[in-house]
Amino acid sequence: MDVDIILDSTISSQELCELGLLAEQYDIRCVWNANMLIGRDPFTNMAQLARESSRIKVAPMAINAYEMHPFRIAMNLLTLNELAPGRVEAMIGGGGETVMSLDIPFERRVGYVKEALEFVSGAMNNRPFSYDGSLFKIRDYDPPWVSDGPKPFLFAGANRPMMTKMAATTADGILLSDLTPNLCTERIENVRSYRRDAGLSNDGYRFNNFLAWYVYDDPAEARFEARRWIGFRALFRDYMMLDFMNQDEFQQILDHMDAIYAMAPANTDRVEGLDDELLDRCVDHLTLTGGVDDLDRIIEELLEFKAIGITEVSFKLQKHYAHSIKLLGERVIPALR
Repeated sequence: MDVDIILDSTISSQELCELGLLAEQYDIRCVWNANMLIGRDPFTNMAQLARESSRIKVAPMAINAYEMHPFRIAMNLLTLNELAPGRVEAMIGGGGETVMSLDIPFERRVGYVKEALEFVSGAMNNRPFSYDGSLFKIRDYDPPWVSDGPKPFLFAGANRPMMTKMAATTADGILLSDLTPNLCTERIENVRSYRRDAGLSNDGYRFNNFLAWYVYDDPAEARFEARRWIGFRALFRDYMMLDFMNQDEFQQILDHMDAIYAMAPANTDRVEGLDDELLDRCVDHLTLTGGVDDLDRIIEELLEFKAIGITEVSFKLQKHYAHSIKLLGERVIPALR
């Protein structure tokens, strides 16, 4: 199982490049740059790292067809692939905070992701390329500057049943988010079954899982940060939460969601009226949190993902970036090989 890292696009291109080159030294497979409302453009932000690195993959996420036409996604990926030939990946999903802030309705979400994947893949690999979808169309796309060689690899951001069923036969792989081993097992088994039913091989199909990483020298700081940001682990998803709490406890979480989201900007890890134990349980099941002395336990948790077929795990780093990269390179990656 390989290790990826995810960095916010609030990080400058220079810092992203420095951290990416450090990650390359420690044999981290890929640097993902998150597409954020308040961030930089992830395609442009990764250009310096793409030019200066030699092995590590570069990947924008999560890109969606609500805010960017698939033609632009394909053109940007092909341009980035000129700077890092064969080392570009992307995750195309069904929305996120930017779409919400732009007040774009989440209509036909599975259809948007499906057509975006088909369009982008076709535009990158077929010459000339035409597409006549219900949402997107193009005729005779044949850019003369695109060279032969490996094209960007496309993950679908998929957690729910309909999205995973679509992605099984449309994407090159699936990037799951915050799922426990139990839920990952179910998704992997379903996807492999869908592919067999469609006459497709499961060889080379990849399963990545996004996990929040809070492993610091000070375990108290790690716990504080994990609780502070726990709202961004999508606590409103019943299929995730009911894997480790009952319906009444989940309802308490839903009743306090606004206050849970407010913890991050308020720099607090407490919610008035909500039992601390519930927040801690969310941290323990939806993040990797602890001190350096907890690494053996965390590695055992990661080995569970490896055993069920996760091919890469993507760690979302929140702070202490260089320290986290070194821990991953020196302790985690050797244990997962």
